[in-house]
Amino acid sequence: MSAVGNEGASAPAGAVAERMPLSGVLAAWGPVGLWMAVIFLLSTDQFSEANTAAWITAIPLIGAFGPSPAHIQAGNLIVRKCAHFVEYAILSMLTFRALRASRPRLRARRLLMLAVLIAGVYASLDELHQWLGTQSRTGSPLDVLLDTFGALAGAVVGATYLYRHTQRSAA
Repeated sequence: MSAVGNEGASAPAGAVAERMPLSGVLAAWGPVGLWMAVIFLLSTDQFSEANTAAWITAIPLIGAFGPSPAHIQAGNLIVRKCAHFVEYAILSMLTFRALRASRPRLRARRLLMLAVLIAGVYASLDELHQWLGTQSRTGSPLDVLLDTFGALAGAVVGATYLYRHTQRSAA
């Protein structure tokens, strides 16, 4: 058995997939849609580099140390890039979970690839939104790459968790 669980499972030839009830679709894909909305919100002008830098300097503990503008800028960059990575790691975990629920007959490796692909496409659309739809943000192909690496890491972590969880349940 692989690290992603149902490696050998595939639909028999000619099998017709059963439809999920609406409640199942909402339970599987609702969190994905909500998280995509959060990412979209974080891509607005309200969360621009200038605004997040101001928030960082307003934190009393940080202000007490009196960091230089260069330190604030470096800290802001680190926080923002880590946020990119984590946002898309969570998105791919949620997407992998939704795909497993809605497409249980697909091989787990295919589900992982689809989860990362969906997150990568959304990352591209998000950067396009920043480039075209905001005044203080710019889209970056490097951010798409970072987001996609986050998605890959999240999918692997999520699949590993599910595998270990099913191993314990089977024991």
